[in-house]
Amino acid sequence: MNDMIVGIIPIYRHCLILALFCFVSGQMHASGNRHEVLFGGQYHFQYIWPHRTDLAPYAENKVTSFEVNLGLRTSGKNHWHQLYNRPAYGIGFSYFDLGNPDVLGIVRSGFAFLEVPLGQSGFQKRRFKLSVGLSHFDTYYHPRFNPENRFIGTPWNLHFNLNYAWLFYLGNHLEISPGVAFTHFSNGAARAPNRGLNLFDANIGLRFMFGHGNPGMYVPENYHVPAPGARQNLFITYSVGQMQRENEDHIYRARTISLNTTIRKGMRMRWGVGLDFVYDDHSRQQVSMMGDIDGFMDYVTACGFVSGDIVFNRLSIMLNLGTYLYYGYEPEKLLFSRIGLRYFSSLGILAHLALKSHDGRADYVEWGLGYGFSF
Repeated sequence: MNDMIVGIIPIYRHCLILALFCFVSGQMHASGNRHEVLFGGQYHFQYIWPHRTDLAPYAENKVTSFEVNLGLRTSGKNHWHQLYNRPAYGIGFSYFDLGNPDVLGIVRSGFAFLEVPLGQSGFQKRRFKLSVGLSHFDTYYHPRFNPENRFIGTPWNLHFNLNYAWLFYLGNHLEISPGVAFTHFSNGAARAPNRGLNLFDANIGLRFMFGHGNPGMYVPENYHVPAPGARQNLFITYSVGQMQRENEDHIYRARTISLNTTIRKGMRMRWGVGLDFVYDDHSRQQVSMMGDIDGFMDYVTACGFVSGDIVFNRLSIMLNLGTYLYYGYEPEKLLFSRIGLRYFSSLGILAHLALKSHDGRADYVEWGLGYGFSF
């Protein structure tokens, strides 16, 4: 516990500055149809899910974490604000004591979050929060110094969190929020080992709202959301990912050109189909070992997929499910999935960060840039 207190002191120093910023911002936004500033913290009582048998001994120890976050609740001025009942977004910092200082260590994360109100029952409200960021482990796998850690192979990893909470207001500006959450850490197979860590928890949060406070809920009948301006899009993306199949193996890169045509259904969803053309070093190595190579196309994999995007204005959550149509080296599984975030700017430039996986096992994390056409 003492180590945890020492670890979060630097976070508190930053948070005091953020809190002062919140107070000033809140006074500036106290009138008119403006965003509201949110500042709060959460304490988590966590459990490591032993998804592998060799993780079970480490799951017996107590795991706790603490987080602080700073956010803005949207004003309701834009239609997408109203559509999602005035969602909030912001940044946060968290500190995890995994209960195994020598093997699993301490984790510090920075993340961005999106929070959506889900409804109200009497005097309590419900919300869902998605957080994505980067985590740092102070200890991880090393063949000599930490061979027991067969779950985390790099110091820097993906931080992914889902949180469902019940909100109770203590006056107009203060809320308490008990909740349940799921947290995942992994490097997306960028380097082995990458079994990852999954944590389930119960948590309690306290948050102060600068501005109008307790905003209530939008009633759908009270507003009209217009049809989206562009009903069809064509997204062309070039992305790069990195993977390591086995401990001490080579680092392989995968390069993908993706074509995705979509149609907008309402304000919340885009549905579509697409094609991936993939060239990765691992497949090339395997094909070369097989011999009898005819040309460049033996190294290329072609895939087809269906897509569904959950749209939050310029930002969307990408959900893809696909299969291999052409390949020189037969993949382990014919079906694959892709989940990630895509940002589509007003200039047409787009960027995405996504995890590609097969049968629930991470293949690689891909970073993509491209262009989107609107019709």
